[in-house]
Amino acid sequence: MKNEAKILLHILREKKLRRKELEKIIGVNPSTMTYLLDKLRDYVEIEEEFPAMGKPPQLISISKEAWHILAINVGRERIRAVVYNGKGEELESSEYKVKSEFLNNDGINELLKKTLEKFYDFDSIGIAFSGTVVDDKVYSKILKLERYDPVKSLKLKSLGVPYVILSDVEAIAAYESKTTGRERVFVLNYGTGIGACYYEYHALFSKDEFKNIALGHTYFGGDEKCYCGAYGCLETVASDFVVFKKYTGSSIPFVDFIAHEENYLNELKTIRNLYKTDESKAKEIYSEVIDKLAYVLGNLSLILGVSNVAIYGEGSSEWLAQQIEMKSRSLSPNFNLSVRYGHVHDAVERGVSLEAAVNYVKKTFSKSRTSKL
Repeated sequence: MKNEAKILLHILREKKLRRKELEKIIGVNPSTMTYLLDKLRDYVEIEEEFPAMGKPPQLISISKEAWHILAINVGRERIRAVVYNGKGEELESSEYKVKSEFLNNDGINELLKKTLEKFYDFDSIGIAFSGTVVDDKVYSKILKLERYDPVKSLKLKSLGVPYVILSDVEAIAAYESKTTGRERVFVLNYGTGIGACYYEYHALFSKDEFKNIALGHTYFGGDEKCYCGAYGCLETVASDFVVFKKYTGSSIPFVDFIAHEENYLNELKTIRNLYKTDESKAKEIYSEVIDKLAYVLGNLSLILGVSNVAIYGEGSSEWLAQQIEMKSRSLSPNFNLSVRYGHVHDAVERGVSLEAAVNYVKKTFSKSRTSKL
């Protein structure tokens, strides 16, 4: 891999690096670094720190105009697209509400086509789906997608820019890894469904490993039928479905609840904020969810060798993260688990944009071109 790519990928990971650190990491002398940075003048910016004495060290970062990344988050409630510049600043965005009639391959594809038509100035694209992605094919019970092929259906290759296709929880894990600097990350995506991802950072120049865990469909007992066709899935006994039923006294089946989720958004919003006004009531209706998630996450932390879990999703909160952490530690002295609330509302978009930026760098600098056209 070209030294130019190495420089950009290291800065992407670290945000800013001193010039002398870069010289050491890349293994070049000062004159060669000067030459490389000159070739990267369209991609990086250099600023000087001002020490008390001596020559000021230079800090290297990605410039605003290094690239424009189009990031698209395809969720159950909405499709949101954002264009980010090299600094990760939001330049423009677009959003479509996902109505029930669009929950199929053709419907989602139609909304994505309309989304793409709104944008024209981007150097790379990343799309994240609520579901599972295998070889760029999307499988999602929530979105009712079966072997949906966004590359072919959206004609992504004809756009002439690099692209990446991820699941939403993989995108969040990528965001967590690149913003915290941790080499191993575990993310729980909690709401009406439950997803998880274990992300292992190997090296800047090799492929990172995503392990998308179908946590919500692991067996946990009970006779509630899941939309996947199985009975006793974790989602049926430890998701927002459980707290909805306890709060409303409803006896709605899980399959019907998921199929018509948009009808219950007002109640879900009230429930998710209940801890702010009546914490004792919140503890009562969330008790089953907290107990089961604490048990599952505690065991997973031992299996995967991670001590930190980031909890994201429309059903998550700082309060819920704290409750799960306290319960987990009370279950076993081996569960020395820290559960942190992922409060960043656009983590999916930012995560997939970071992966798209990495892909852009690798694709661009595998060619002979070293400056922007």
